[in-house]
Amino acid sequence: MVKKKIEKIVEVGWCVDSPLSNVVFSEPKTVQELRKAPLSRRAVQACPAVNEFERRLIILNSGFDIRLRIEKNKENCELFVIPEGTRIDDDLVQKFVSLNSPEIWRDNKKPVIQILLPYFFVCDQLCYISQIYPFLNYKANLWPGTLVGGRFPITNWPRILNFAFEWIEDDKDLIIKRGDPLCYIFFEFDDPTKIPKLIRAKMTPELVEFKKEIDATPEFVSSTFSLMDEAAKRRPKKLLKKI
Repeated sequence: MVKKKIEKIVEVGWCVDSPLSNVVFSEPKTVQELRKAPLSRRAVQACPAVNEFERRLIILNSGFDIRLRIEKNKENCELFVIPEGTRIDDDLVQKFVSLNSPEIWRDNKKPVIQILLPYFFVCDQLCYISQIYPFLNYKANLWPGTLVGGRFPITNWPRILNFAFEWIEDDKDLIIKRGDPLCYIFFEFDDPTKIPKLIRAKMTPELVEFKKEIDATPEFVSSTFSLMDEAAKRRPKKLLKKI
């Protein structure tokens, strides 16, 4: 008798912590959940390797339409919001969009901007998150630059993400529509066979308080990873509670 494979599921909670409306930011979905039905039993969707990958690859979408333009001269670099192609009120733009100072760019010829992507994730097991360029989305190939990716442990560091964008072709606008994938996220555990199961997490008082302790740390220290041990000591034993 063949034993049925028992999948190792790990619950990972997601929350939106936006300065304004949370409902414009959609529930994260896996690539597997959003793909079309297979054309046959031998289609791409039937490949075990593809399925192992796409069930772990999660999409985060833009909550609004925005069109941005960079203008550079010898000394300055300015970021402009273009009304045609933007659907977010002017007074909200500064809450979501920023141009980083030149001293923190990767290259002095490639400006870096940030768009708030107000998702954060929480897990009570050892769990790392990687933020990845949305390479399966053809629209992303039309961007005038690329995502600045990153990886960090969310177990003791449940903080919000940003869409950090390195602008390479400054003669082209960055055009993003509501619902466009801004990035993929990928979770890693202590066992590579474990599979994440996304659940909507409740903002419990314990989670709010712990998150508050780590949110402002980049304003005080350059390497937040140096604070991970201290965060682990202060972390409540359980942070994830399902809504």
